[in-house]
Amino acid sequence: MSVLSALKRHVQRKFKSLGGIPLQYTAESVLAKQWAKRATLNQQSHKLAGQLIVNLTSYPPRFNTLHLTLKSLLLQHVVADKVVLWLYQPDYQLLPAEVLALEQQGLTIKLVEQDIKSYKKLIPALLQFPEAYHVTADDDIYYRNDWLAELLAGYQGGEREIVCLRAHYITLDELSNLQPYRFWQAKTEHRGPDNRLFFTSGAGALFPPGALHQDVTDVAKFSRLSPHGDDIWLYWMATLNNCAIHRTGSNKKLIVWKNSKAVTLWQINKQPDSGNDFQITNMVREYGLPEMS
Repeated sequence: MSVLSALKRHVQRKFKSLGGIPLQYTAESVLAKQWAKRATLNQQSHKLAGQLIVNLTSYPPRFNTLHLTLKSLLLQHVVADKVVLWLYQPDYQLLPAEVLALEQQGLTIKLVEQDIKSYKKLIPALLQFPEAYHVTADDDIYYRNDWLAELLAGYQGGEREIVCLRAHYITLDELSNLQPYRFWQAKTEHRGPDNRLFFTSGAGALFPPGALHQDVTDVAKFSRLSPHGDDIWLYWMATLNNCAIHRTGSNKKLIVWKNSKAVTLWQINKQPDSGNDFQITNMVREYGLPEMS
């Protein structure tokens, strides 16, 4: 990448980041007003050929703001057939009343016996609803009303096609080897389809039925190869299955709840013996390097 291109990309990212700052401070009040008027919300059905399910998971340190994320998912202009919160069974009794009350407003809570960490947001869903179109979300983000509509608008109808709203662009060295994760182009403007688009599932990604390699639900394998990196695992499962990956939408700033408890996953993923590069190396050894131009 030329210096000019890198500078242009940096300016674009900064501009979009600054543009989202006001919403960072007003999202909760905006959501409260929208929720109070939810009965008058003009929601539309999706046009997919099967069931559409929005999936996320959470755990107790995030429970204080979880109801806010869930409300934003239930207020989408395009309605999913289900919004499912996947929880490790012992955590259910710790859910606040604000979350439990949402079961009367369209939320589905499903419990799993094994705590597979962040993988809970998709793996149980793939097993229980194999014929559905699955969308992934995180538990600490405010999702604008057009989030799901924007994601679906980028889907072109392919069986082996994954659409995301946010991705990093994988960079290669002069020998076409993967560069370390920290050198990838974060929050890229590339749209693809391109195997070098590394989707971030929490920002929103759509997985049509059968889009991922059959190993995707192999708990023993992903726990051994990429225990803290579900996006790494899902990326390899997509490329192994010859999926076309492309990014859609306008790369809006992610709005994270101010009071959401910090987690240490980002610290884990920086460690040389357990982080992203370590897990990526594991995946290359197991499955090889995806074909990249």
